[in-house]
Amino acid sequence: MIFDSHFHLLPDEVIKHASFYNDSWGGMDGHLRAMDEAGVSCALISYPTTDFHLKAALAETDAARVYNGAVKEIAERSAGRISWLGSVPLTGPEEMVSLGKDALALGAAGFTMPTNSGGIYPDDPQFLPFFEKAEGWGAPIFFHPTTLTPFGSGKLRHPLITPVFQYAFDTTLCLARVIDCGLLKKFPRLKLVFASFAGVMPFLAGRYGRTYKMLLGRGIVKDMGEEPGETLKKVYVDTSGTADVKMLELAIDIFGENRVLWGSDFPANREIKASIDAVNALSLKPPSKQKILRENLAALLGF
Repeated sequence: MIFDSHFHLLPDEVIKHASFYNDSWGGMDGHLRAMDEAGVSCALISYPTTDFHLKAALAETDAARVYNGAVKEIAERSAGRISWLGSVPLTGPEEMVSLGKDALALGAAGFTMPTNSGGIYPDDPQFLPFFEKAEGWGAPIFFHPTTLTPFGSGKLRHPLITPVFQYAFDTTLCLARVIDCGLLKKFPRLKLVFASFAGVMPFLAGRYGRTYKMLLGRGIVKDMGEEPGETLKKVYVDTSGTADVKMLELAIDIFGENRVLWGSDFPANREIKASIDAVNALSLKPPSKQKILRENLAALLGF
């Protein structure tokens, strides 16, 4: 059994109004067929962030409710093949708590949030009440790179550079800011997942730690209580369709094999089987590969 941690299936209501996303991002039958062809048993739907609320003239919270209700119906028609994450935009604490409660009552397995909203990141103190509630609920939060205001979007918007580089840098910055603000110190049982290996974090983790120690020794930065590398082993990352064995090996080295979740990023990535083959090509024992392909996500969600 293989459990996909990063899967997109947009309701018709969203596709109708959102830019970029076409019919290939909807239609449960086609998605289930792609899963079957790759040997994927179950998938977890996350929201990639869209401009749906803008084009539909809805407040972000109202758009999230529309999305959550529609995805709930999709999951109910999937015969147990699909689970889903409730959309909770970075708006305000009261709205976020209310949306979170409603999504869980509808059957959401956790929440999906953008890496930033209009330049406001999850380290903003206003969001602490929501994270406190999420920890108490035991509900994981999956951070997906925002498609609306990724890092540098005010100066650059490019059809290739933006999704490849700006999305990755924004996810990296999101995690760095979460670490810097001590969110996991405040809420040590909070379950956080970052898409696509948390951007370029695996490549910068060594520099992050070295620079932190140097600046801490000079009294330039605050004492975070532990080196960044230790905190990195307390979050989860997904593989987002990579077929690069070396990238998987690096992620396991940085985050640990218990914190890496296989994800296809379908339909943005359609080479699902190749990304599964990359996990199976790792020089790990079969039980460790099964952790990445299934068990880590099942344990995280309490399935």
